Amino acid sequence: MKKIASLSNVLAGALVLPSLVLAVLPAVADEVAPEVEKGFWDREKLTGDWGGIRTDLADRGVELTATYTAETLGNPSGGIKRRAVGAALLQGDLDVNLDKLVGWQGGKIHATAFHIQGRQLTSNFIGGLIPVSSVEAAPSTRLFSLWFEQSVLDDRASLRFGQIPMQEEFFTSTYAAYMVNSAFGWPAIYAANMPSGGGGYPLANMGTRLKVKPTEEISLMAAVFSGNVAPGTNVGNDAQKRNRSGTDFSFDSPPVWFGEAAYSINQDKDSPGLPATFKLGGWYYNGRTADQHFDNTGLSLGSGASSGVARNLRGNWAVYGIVDHMLWKREGTVDSGVGAFFRTTYMPDDRNQMSYWLDTGLTLKGTFEGRDDDITGISFAYGKMSDELASRDADARRFGTATAPDHDFESVVEIMYSYAVTPWWSVTGFGQYLFHPGGTTTLPENTSKTIPDASVLGLRTSFKL
Repeated sequence: MKKIASLSNVLAGALVLPSLVLAVLPAVADEVAPEVEKGFWDREKLTGDWGGIRTDLADRGVELTATYTAETLGNPSGGIKRRAVGAALLQGDLDVNLDKLVGWQGGKIHATAFHIQGRQLTSNFIGGLIPVSSVEAAPSTRLFSLWFEQSVLDDRASLRFGQIPMQEEFFTSTYAAYMVNSAFGWPAIYAANMPSGGGGYPLANMGTRLKVKPTEEISLMAAVFSGNVAPGTNVGNDAQKRNRSGTDFSFDSPPVWFGEAAYSINQDKDSPGLPATFKLGGWYYNGRTADQHFDNTGLSLGSGASSGVARNLRGNWAVYGIVDHMLWKREGTVDSGVGAFFRTTYMPDDRNQMSYWLDTGLTLKGTFEGRDDDITGISFAYGKMSDELASRDADARRFGTATAPDHDFESVVEIMYSYAVTPWWSVTGFGQYLFHPGGTTTLPENTSKTIPDASVLGLRTSFKL
């Protein structure tokens, strides 16, 4: 009954919101100021200001935005098979300031939807755990996020509830987000170990998030989410197919609890020092997880006498730390300069196939004089496979049930350059090299050989519509 009531509230809000927006449109059309828009190549968005309607809507609390990203990429060497693929993501966002729209002080509504096209290079042709592109996903049209937020105390505290992407709230880095590989967004260690991959693109969990800022420098966050974004086994292990439209709105799984503390300094444009943010956090999943080494009778899963059913363990958890630090800032700017990031997280070996993760890198925004919005970056990510999983591999060889080597690690190096053609159009070239795809996994059609290291080259273009 709780799920039905919550779903009814969400659907009711989704029905009321368009009517409020439509009610505003006639008044907007009558009051649009006859301002001259910027030229085609100078405007902030490809479609412009719609004759002033877009600005007027924003003044009334309604912002409609969209981004289209398309890319061509391939693996000229390594992986399962050498292939080139195309992929695209159309993202639409709706933000409503309820204070401006209806006088509801501190209220906000946000929704994001995706239309995803193309093939997945990583899962189909490379065989790695780390998707090489941040837009790589199964083709679909889906809801990503839909939440309501109430802020109080001059925005020093806010409560957000609805369908909330974990990756937009926790384990985030400003500088890491510039990179193309998905490792620098929602990390592969969480995607590999959390039920249905956790709340990372293109999936999001139902949940509630509380954020408090006791000072300008310190922020504290706590959240509880439905632990499984796509429960069930109706279409096997593919969570994106089990929750194909992103409208499951499920509470039918044990919860996962998140907490994070952040300390940020020198965030203003005129601050004398360099901007930096330090974060400590973690999460706990209150459900059952599978042992990586032993079965439900106590035998090694690598033994021929094993039942093949992993032992159930209670709970799962992770701790993490993040540093975002600008090393050099161009005078008079907020974010132009050299930035560095470092993120790391640990999970217990006995119940996770990947137990340790780190990623790090350097970015430069404003690469050359007069190229203020160009971005270049170099980064590295490393995921260590579980020692217990490696022990199971060793047992399998000892008992003669398999010949595959021990799982050890998967890592990736990326170099990218993003060229801002106009304020609304950017073109990004990137190259990556993946070590030990799948954490040292054998080829599907030849189990006597492991998947070779792979190189990836790609070109991405993005339009702010």
